[in-house]
Amino acid sequence: MTENSDPSETAMLLSQDGWGRIIALIASADGDLAGAEDALSSALERGVRVWREQGVPANPEGWLYRVALNARRDVWKSAAVRTSVVWDPAVHDGSDDSVHPGSSVHPGSADPPDPDALPDRRLGLLGACAHPDIDPPTRPLLMLSAVMGMTGKQIAAGMALPTATVAARLTRAKKRIAALGIGFGLPDRSDLDVRLPDIQEAIYGAFAIDWVHAPAQPRDGTIGETLYLSRLLTELCPRDGESHGLAALIHLSAARFPARRSKDGLFVPLDDQDPGVWDAVLIARGEDHLRAVQRSGEIGRFGLQAAIQILHMSGVRGGGTDWPMLLRLHDDVERMAPSLGGAVSRAAVIAEIDGPEAGLAELDSLDTAGPGTDRGTVGGTSVLTSAAAPTGRAASFQPTWALRAHLLTRADRVREARLAYRRAIELTTDPAERAYLETRSLEARSGR
Repeated sequence: MTENSDPSETAMLLSQDGWGRIIALIASADGDLAGAEDALSSALERGVRVWREQGVPANPEGWLYRVALNARRDVWKSAAVRTSVVWDPAVHDGSDDSVHPGSSVHPGSADPPDPDALPDRRLGLLGACAHPDIDPPTRPLLMLSAVMGMTGKQIAAGMALPTATVAARLTRAKKRIAALGIGFGLPDRSDLDVRLPDIQEAIYGAFAIDWVHAPAQPRDGTIGETLYLSRLLTELCPRDGESHGLAALIHLSAARFPARRSKDGLFVPLDDQDPGVWDAVLIARGEDHLRAVQRSGEIGRFGLQAAIQILHMSGVRGGGTDWPMLLRLHDDVERMAPSLGGAVSRAAVIAEIDGPEAGLAELDSLDTAGPGTDRGTVGGTSVLTSAAAPTGRAASFQPTWALRAHLLTRADRVREARLAYRRAIELTTDPAERAYLETRSLEARSGR
């Protein structure tokens, strides 16, 4: 960052990239996640104002950490806190380095700390959010919010939940952590083993939510954070096959990001991507983690999904796609960890093996909400003319309609394909993908 950087843009980038790191560090003092988030939010607002007048500092993350930490110290020194909690000078005064051990700068110094010298406590915070006293459905929401810096709206969209529900669960969970005084250090090995699935799920959830809008450079933003945290988890748990499976899946998937857009910014589907543009370093690391899964003797959901990725990539490279093997892997994933996205992907594989009508029949069977759910409509007209239609979450799940439109086109059911494309376009949030679907819709109308 330089003095010529736009303050608002700098603050936005830091709120995406450095949020979890600073939150984990500040909240580790007293366990108050909500207080740490409020302090950092205020620091970001102040940063925009001050940086417009004085220029963006060379170390904006350290600046924000300093301002947010000072705001928390003001709270700790207030009469309300001093009369309601046991005073601990080592924690609340910041009189020594206990607030941020490992920092090269003393809390009382005039210069902001070097962010590279700040300890990374995000895995500890992830472990705290996965505490058994936190409701299981709330744990991934809390981790995505507090550690990955995602908004309630982003989390709600990514997990197909009402925004109000996410907000209410997060508020309750943060109060629960503060009331219980849950520590933010790494849990011991036995506790970590129990909490590991939740931690893995949160890291993958952040990757999946940011997937659509992720930059072409996969080491940037939230995707870069998930790459780092997945590797960190394998270092902490080197013999855990599913940790390596998660790292393999994220690395192999992120490796394709540079090829997802053409030079003109147009969306490029996997089958049309140039493998020469893929990130070779990330592929090599992903393959190393996949070999570690094999050595561990255990393969879970993430390991299976990583194997699916490598088979698809092999097909694009010209080695031929082993569709029957892909179907077996999808079947294994479906038995182990069923999901709407997995079911849609499985339908696509079935269509490659048995034809588009078979894939459409599989899509027609998707109903995650049970009977009585309204069908998806476009302009008041039923999107589907058949008796079976995606219902529940499937009716508002964009990949369902994108695949359906593609398969209807292959089956020469042009009118239905046009309506399905319209619904897919309505549900698409990525401008490049929306433009791609609009082009395909026009081609379907013209019979090309």
